[in-house]
Amino acid sequence: MGIGKRIKEAREHLGLTQSELAALVGVTSSAVTNYEKDTSHPKEPVLYKLLEVLKVDANYLFQDVSGITQKEDMITLFEFDLIQKYRSLDAYGKNVIGLLLEAEYQRCMDILPPAPSLPKEDLTAIENAMEQLRIKKA
Repeated sequence: MGIGKRIKEAREHLGLTQSELAALVGVTSSAVTNYEKDTSHPKEPVLYKLLEVLKVDANYLFQDVSGITQKEDMITLFEFDLIQKYRSLDAYGKNVIGLLLEAEYQRCMDILPPAPSLPKEDLTAIENAMEQLRIKKA
């Protein structure tokens, strides 16, 4: 599988037609069609422009051709968006996300009991902590 699928996925995620992407990148719409069908591949300058316009990085585009075969190693566009948002957070926000992610990971690994079975005082403590986060943010 080549980069064509990823180009198409990113283009559709942005709500662009092939013609619109072609105009933004400076190629013909048939060139975009060929890229998406893996009939041809963009030259280096066009590739850089595609990365910029599609708001993705080369890792995203080339992950299918980099020898990664396990599905869990593949990154979706949704996950890529989450990474981009995470990178724009300040240190406090990254810390909050890290704590929440670790707690949810532990729950999913059956180390912690499912949230509905948490004691009421624990649920109250979590709600209070979340409220404090909202107050600090405001």
